[in-house]
Parts: sequence; C-alpha cells; structure tokens
Amino acid sequence: MTNGKPNLILFLTIAPFLGAILQAMVSNFIGVDYGHLMFVFIIINLGLAYYDIDRLKLTGEYSSTLGSPAFVPLYLYKRAKLLGHSYSYAVIWTILCIGVVLTPHDAMKELAWVLTFQY
Repeated sequence: MTNGKPNLILFLTIAPFLGAILQAMVSNFIGVDYGHLMFVFIIINLGLAYYDIDRLKLTGEYSSTLGSPAFVPLYLYKRAKLLGHSYSYAVIWTILCIGVVLTPHDAMKELAWVLTFQY
C-alpha cells in the first residue's frame, strides 16, 4: 500500500483469479462456453502487466532488462530482482494460475454466479 491506495502489483499478483472470475461472469451473462473466453483472462493479466511497466517508467524505476511482460511470472521475477523486492509475487501468481487451470470450469462459473448474485 502506498499513500492508502492499493499497489498495482497486488492486483497483478492475483490477476489469474480475477481474470478467471471475470471470464466466468462474462460466460454466465452471455451464455458462451467458459473456455471460449480465455481472451478475457489473458487481457486482464497482460493489461495489468503493461500498465505496471508504464507506472514504473513514470517513477523512473523502469529498466530495459525487464523486457516484455508477455510471460507474467518471468516479468514479476525480473521486477522483484530489479527493485530488490521479494519473489513472492511471482510465486503467488504461478500458484494461482495453476489453481485456476486445475479448477473445473463449472466450479469457477458457480463461484462467479454466487459472487455476482448473492449481494
């Protein structure tokens, strides 16, 4: 947290879960198969990573050694190494991504349904 605002890297770290939930919500709303909406998951993850690079450039902490964030866990690892932070962001992102991949589509859609209509 910086100045009372959530840090973007925290959202990027949980992006696999956020992307899967949004993918399931869109699937529930428009009636398209969950697997056909993989682009939602990819856009969330890559969008947050590219936005993080833009913010690093604004603060002057960007280095060309980071490279492209197309492979998010490698980007998170290089980012942590460059800034002297913990590698836990990359580890958590990887664990969440594996968890999302191993979670049955129906379970993810059910969770999205509950999150959407329970409150």
